Amino acid sequence: MVFFHQKKKIKFKIDEELDTYVLTDNEKKDLEMILSRLDGVILEGGLVSNQYEEEIAKICIKKDIPILGICSGFNNLIRLLDGKVHIDSNIFHNQFGSKIAHEVEIAENSKLFNILEETKIIANSIHTCIANENEIKEYKVVAKCPIDNTVEAIELENKKFVMGIKWHPELMESMNSTFAEFVRVCGEKYDI
Repeated sequence: MVFFHQKKKIKFKIDEELDTYVLTDNEKKDLEMILSRLDGVILEGGLVSNQYEEEIAKICIKKDIPILGICSGFNNLIRLLDGKVHIDSNIFHNQFGSKIAHEVEIAENSKLFNILEETKIIANSIHTCIANENEIKEYKVVAKCPIDNTVEAIELENKKFVMGIKWHPELMESMNSTFAEFVRVCGEKYDI
């Protein structure tokens, strides 16, 4: 039964990796029009990713609209700039339901450190896709799992707020400051 469950989850990720739908020019224009009205975007986690999420990230980065990618949103940010994610064949990171799964080390010279004011946290780990540092292009790697050295968070420098987090901060009360900072940055043009 556990094997079937794990196999089913991996099948979802394989399907995600093979998403070949290409957005039309009209769909891209519609997304750009919608995004021009937003103050920020959160690319949420989930079992599947779609090409439109990468297009959303592309537009946000181009127009400097704050964006936070969580779990599969992290994957989409990486793929957008020609990076790679792949299935964790050890299934180490697929700890669904675990409140605490492993330690994450955070670089001191990062936005994430400035927000959390911690160099080490304990995070959940509810994902089957992972990325290694050599698979990341253009982003600054700002957090890693010390057990297997996989990337846990990325940032794009010289932008208001472009951050990808592999764990699920929305499930951790200790991560509320991450969302508070994201909302603060989104509201900057309003002098809130």
